[in-house]
Order: sequence, then C-alpha cells, then structure tokens
Amino acid sequence: MNYEIIEDCSPYYIRFTHDGLYDIIDLVRQNFKYPRTENGFEHIAFSEEIGSKILTKVPFADQLKLMKERVSLFFTRPGHYYRAHKDGNNNRFSINYTVLVADDKCVTSWYGEELKDLYPVDTHNNTSRECEGFIKDNHIPLKTMTAQPNECILFNTEIYHDWDNSKSTNNRVILTLRTAPTNREIYFEDVRKILFNY
Repeated sequence: MNYEIIEDCSPYYIRFTHDGLYDIIDLVRQNFKYPRTENGFEHIAFSEEIGSKILTKVPFADQLKLMKERVSLFFTRPGHYYRAHKDGNNNRFSINYTVLVADDKCVTSWYGEELKDLYPVDTHNNTSRECEGFIKDNHIPLKTMTAQPNECILFNTEIYHDWDNSKSTNNRVILTLRTAPTNREIYFEDVRKILFNY
C-alpha cells in the first residue's frame, strides 16, 4: 500500500492520503445520519455491522488492530468549541478521516503537559481526560492544525488538544478509528513506523 504524506508535524499529527480513501469517505457519508439533538458536539458510533464494512476498506485496519465496535463520528456544529483534553485513559493515537470539512475555520491545537497541573482533570468515567475550566486565551498552543477535506490523519491523542469551530458556520464531521484495548501500548511514534517506515 502506498501512502502519500501531505504534512508531517510529528509528534502532533501526520496528514496523508492512500489508495481507496475516497471509497471510505463515500461509505461513511452513505451511512451518516444527522443527530436529532442540537448539542454542539456529538459522538456518533456506527453499528458493528457498518463499522466492519468501513474497516474492510481501511488498508491498515488489521495491522493496527482497529476496533469494529469503535468506528465513530465526531460531529461538531457551527460555533462550537471543545476544551483541552486527552482521549480516554489509555488512547494513544487516533486514525481520523475528514468526512465533512467545508471551510478552514475549525482549528485543532495541541498544548503542553503542564495543563494537568493547572486544571482539575475530569475523566468522564474513563472516556476522556478533560481540563475543567480550561481558558484557551491563557495558553499558546505548541502546534495548530486546520484539517482539509478528503484526507486521513494520524492524530496524537496522548497530548492535550482542543478544537475550535466557533468561527465556522458549517458542521464538521470526522471519522475516528481506535485500536483494541489489548493494543493500547502502541503510541503515535509506533504507528508512524508501521505506516511510513521511519
């Protein structure tokens, strides 16, 4: 499988494409339904049946032991901001596909480890590590990213990060894939070696 790196900003993210990427995004769009609620952010999990169909098209799904029961969409409405956090108690990386990115107004930022000493961390029943009371304007990001349509992103979830769709008038939909619990000691750098050989 050939991967084309668009932008390598390790250890924060790597934007890339691969053969069959459009097929994955098309399949997700065919099975996506807008949430009925009006929440600014929604985590929408596909059924295992649909998740399995999507993963059959992901060329590295078996290599990375991606979970068919955790094929999910992050749906963000216009004007919404999501505070600094780490994903889960033991998620080290995510594979993200940009299913719907209609503008360049949504910015993802990564921050230093000192946040855990500045804010209480809410684990949300072990599903996330959220910085309570995080004040974005008080911090200078280590790195920022504006996701582009129809790309794949190797995303480092083990560094505190937020995303800011507050200046956008568009919905944003990202497919997020995670590895199995038995594979949680594989970090961003390990996946970079597996996929890109460096």
